[in-house]
Amino acid sequence: MSATTTTRGSRPLAGMANLTGREAATWWTTGRWRLHTVVWTAVLGGLLCLMLWVLPTVLDAAEAQGGVSGEPSEVALQFPDMAAVVIALGVVLLTQGLLLDERRNGVLEWLLSKPVGRPAVVLAKFVGQGSALLVTVLLVPWLVVHALLSIADGGLWSPTNSLAAMGVLALVVAFHLALVLALSTLTSSRVAILAVPIVLIVTSDGITSLWPELFHVMPWSLGPLASVLLAEGALVSGWPIVATVGWTAALLLAASLLLHRAEL
Repeated sequence: MSATTTTRGSRPLAGMANLTGREAATWWTTGRWRLHTVVWTAVLGGLLCLMLWVLPTVLDAAEAQGGVSGEPSEVALQFPDMAAVVIALGVVLLTQGLLLDERRNGVLEWLLSKPVGRPAVVLAKFVGQGSALLVTVLLVPWLVVHALLSIADGGLWSPTNSLAAMGVLALVVAFHLALVLALSTLTSSRVAILAVPIVLIVTSDGITSLWPELFHVMPWSLGPLASVLLAEGALVSGWPIVATVGWTAALLLAASLLLHRAEL
């Protein structure tokens, strides 16, 4: 009996704990987490500073009418939507080689010759990589975002509003990681793995403008949802959250099934 056949007959989640530790170690035992924490804090913090102080000053100096007033309440209503796009693109770029590179260099085939389940490989990458991404790309940068909004507002910005908005954006991270994993089991083309999510991110506004009812089922509706939560503390609709959880679970299931059937 071949190693592949043995693996396919083993328990689906066999070896997941060790695999998750292996994925997490690519961040926490190297300087990678420090680098990306600094980079993404600078990116999101810099974008917010631009909206709060730089653009309004430039527009005032030019006596021009701009779309950013610098008022914290108005900036808070726009920033998370922009941040969601930046975060989604970042997750896609950082994870596009997770399975693809291991398939190409034979590491994935070697892993699957061990007593591990193929679904465990997918879920370990989702949990191990996802937890690191949440900390470096979202959690730490969002603490800085909260501090900057508090400074601009002259008082503590609502922690509840900020935490709720961050929770919605965490689903942006989870969905796009699951999407990349699913695509990586479907194709060996790096261009396709990058292009599909990027096209969907870029065209999402146009799609919802043509079919407004899709707002309730598209993961790309999470940005506007987070914006209202951060600015007003109001949940416009819970359906995008429910839909994104469902899409994420479906993508992980698809990735597990496709990897299970793949010939490496």
